[in-house]
Amino acid sequence: ASASASATAANAGGLSSVLPGFFAGVTETLAVQPLDMVKTRFQIREGPNPSLISGLKEVWLEGGLPRFYRGVIPEMASTAPARTAMYSGFSWARQSLRGLGPNDAFERWAAGVFSGIPESLVVTPLQLVKVRLQAKEHLGRYQNALHCVRTILAEEGAVALFTGLGSTTCRNCTYNGIYFATQAELKKLLHLQIHHYDESTSEGFRAHLWEMLQTSSCAFVAGSFATCFNAPFDTAKSRIQQQVTSPCGKRKYNGTLETLMIIAKEEGPRAVYKGFVPKMWRMGLGGAVGMAAFETAHVLMP
Repeated sequence: ASASASATAANAGGLSSVLPGFFAGVTETLAVQPLDMVKTRFQIREGPNPSLISGLKEVWLEGGLPRFYRGVIPEMASTAPARTAMYSGFSWARQSLRGLGPNDAFERWAAGVFSGIPESLVVTPLQLVKVRLQAKEHLGRYQNALHCVRTILAEEGAVALFTGLGSTTCRNCTYNGIYFATQAELKKLLHLQIHHYDESTSEGFRAHLWEMLQTSSCAFVAGSFATCFNAPFDTAKSRIQQQVTSPCGKRKYNGTLETLMIIAKEEGPRAVYKGFVPKMWRMGLGGAVGMAAFETAHVLMP
C-alpha cells in the first residue's frame, strides 16, 4: 500500500475525499501491479534473483499479461477501506499531536507512523491472499481470490488470515511516517500549495498540469526514499505470508525480526533487501500516479 493519495486526502478531510482516494488507489494499483508481482516473486525466492527486466520477462512467458495481474482483486478490494483507515488515522493523529512535537515534520512523521496501524489491520488478510496468489509455488493450489480465502479458512483456520500482521504493521508504519514527513518537506522546499484553477481556460489548465507534475514528482521522491527504510519489513512479510501452515503448525518463518535474521544468516545481509529495485519503482511510480489521480479526481468531482 502507498500513502500517495492519502497525504492530500488527510489534509482535504471529510467524505469528499473518499471517492477521489478510491479512484487514486485503483488507478495506482492497475498501473504498478506488474512491478508488484515481480517484487513479491523476488522477495520470496531463496536463491539469486535475475534483473528486473528478466523478472518481467519470466512472468510474461509464464502466462502473458493476465499473469501480471494475478492477485490484483484482493489488492483493489483493500483500496477503499485501507485508504480510509490510513488517512482517517493520519488526520486524527495530526489533530491530536498538533503543537506537541518540536516541529511540523516530526508531527507528520508521528501521525504517519500511527496511520499504519489501522491500515495494517485492514489490509493484512487481503495482502495474505495476494501474496499466496502471486507465489509461483502456489499457482496450482489456488484458482482465484475467493478459492484462496476458502482454502485458507478450511486448512489453516480464520486466525491464519492475519498471518504477517506484525511485519505488515512494521512495513506500513515505517513507510507512512517517512513518506508523509518527506512529502510535506519537499512541498515546503518547492513552495507548493494546492490551488483550484479554472481549467476551462488554457492558462488554468497549464497551471494545474504543472502543479500536478510537481506534486507527483514530490510523491515519487518521497515514495522511493521511504522504500529504502521499509523494504526489509516487506521482505519479511512476503516470506511469512507465502507459507502454508503445516498440520503440525511448524513454519520456517514466524516473527519479523526472526525472519530477517534467518534470511541474513542463510542468504547474506543484502538478501533482506530482495526485490528492492521493483519495489522502489512500484512505490515511487505508484506514489506519483496515485497523487496525480487523486488531485485530478478531487478537482473534477464536486
